[in-house]
Amino acid sequence: MTELAEVEEVEEEVTEDLAAEDQTDADELEEVIEEDWQKVEEDTQDPEYQVDGKLHQSMKEKLKGRVADRDETIERLRRERDEAKQRIAPEPTVLVRPKSEDFYTDEEYEAAKESYDYARQTEIWNRNQSQKEQQEAQKRARQALVETVDKHYERAAELTEKSGIKPEIFKEADATVRRAVDSVKPGMGDLVVDQVISIMGEGSEKVLYFLGRNKPALDRFQSLLATDPSGMKAAVYLGQEKQRLTNPTKPRSSAKPPAPSVQGDEVVTASASKLRKAYNKADKDGNAQARYDIKKKAKEQKIDVSEW
Repeated sequence: MTELAEVEEVEEEVTEDLAAEDQTDADELEEVIEEDWQKVEEDTQDPEYQVDGKLHQSMKEKLKGRVADRDETIERLRRERDEAKQRIAPEPTVLVRPKSEDFYTDEEYEAAKESYDYARQTEIWNRNQSQKEQQEAQKRARQALVETVDKHYERAAELTEKSGIKPEIFKEADATVRRAVDSVKPGMGDLVVDQVISIMGEGSEKVLYFLGRNKPALDRFQSLLATDPSGMKAAVYLGQEKQRLTNPTKPRSSAKPPAPSVQGDEVVTASASKLRKAYNKADKDGNAQARYDIKKKAKEQKIDVSEW
């Protein structure tokens, strides 16, 4: 029930209740008047008549007070009803094409028809303008998403070049993630992954590669997407992985570094020599991930890897 209907219903109930009370009091007054009339006929000087007359006057005053209260209550309810009408939003106007038979003169009909045509054109223009604004907003959103994803793959190209990871391996990792997401949300794999890339921003290339190359991590991501339709838990998980992968905590060691050994004109530490051997072996085996990990570790130790 609307606010206006409630006010009108209360107004009606109060009016009915007050009317019923007024009728009851009027009946009582009639009884008093009738009894008083009888006593007047019998003895107008009787003291009992004096008392009944006072009662009669009291009942009349009571009735006047109730009428005033009723009028005040009705007036208050009417004000509340009018206020409720003002608060209720008006229903949209439905345009109805005028008919010539509804008008006395041709001039009135032509004026009504002109007003209708103007209102109709305005309505169509407003509707088209709203649709145009929505389409433009969607177009801007799509363009922003495309630009974000393009930057992601530009960073991925730089990552593969610096790390030694073959581009084919990165592409396969990317496709693995998209297939996994599509299995949870059929037909939406690419869109969801693109949105994830857009949300993560810088570092998304490392997270996508990590997920595509680590089945436990990908399984965890899939599970969160499946159990939480909002995607919030999956987003938090990816945020944690991004923080870990882009800002790794370097282990600290209290051990002193080994003394460098001299080979010709180049100073080579034992650690550098060991890492170089491991890198050569990974290269020989065609293990791109191992090469990347070894080279990264060497850089952290300030080892020159420009000749690797």
